[in-house]
Amino acid sequence: MEFKLQEKWRVEQELSLSPSQMDKAIKRMIKRHPFENWVQVKYSLNGEKITYLRLEFVEWLKEVYLKRKPYYLDLEINFFQKQINRLEKELNISPREIKYKDMTIRELCSFFSKGQKTIWSSVSRMCKYYDASLKYIKNKKTYISSSGVKWLNENYFRNEYMTDLELYKIELQKKKREIYTND
Repeated sequence: MEFKLQEKWRVEQELSLSPSQMDKAIKRMIKRHPFENWVQVKYSLNGEKITYLRLEFVEWLKEVYLKRKPYYLDLEINFFQKQINRLEKELNISPREIKYKDMTIRELCSFFSKGQKTIWSSVSRMCKYYDASLKYIKNKKTYISSSGVKWLNENYFRNEYMTDLELYKIELQKKKREIYTND
């Protein structure tokens, strides 16, 4: 799927989008996913410019961009998790498991690249809306359990989590490309 292309005008017809709507979708995609290479421009022998879209981008349009509910970031994360699961099955790779450990507030600041105020805010929200037992004090330091760090990563700092998923998907696609080019 990630290697196949379709003409832009065919996708516009299939999804009932105008050229300006498609251009807006492409700009939004480039802004949200700068690591992806979902749009290719080629020139025909007569010099005519033809824009091709990867089928993965077409799926993203259907599953994320054109849906209004739920929140777009939830749709993005689900989309990339689905792509990762598909690639792991195709490559016969066991699913990646991120290992989290108990961390102090200072370690969380470093882990998430955020300031203490932001981390404390996220921890208080986690305790209020999810589970207060994930925060504990040991040796006069506040710790967040490994499951709390996982919750913060997947639910509070979702932009970074989604970027991590996207980079992992790209890594899997590179492995798949290497397998196909070596055959």
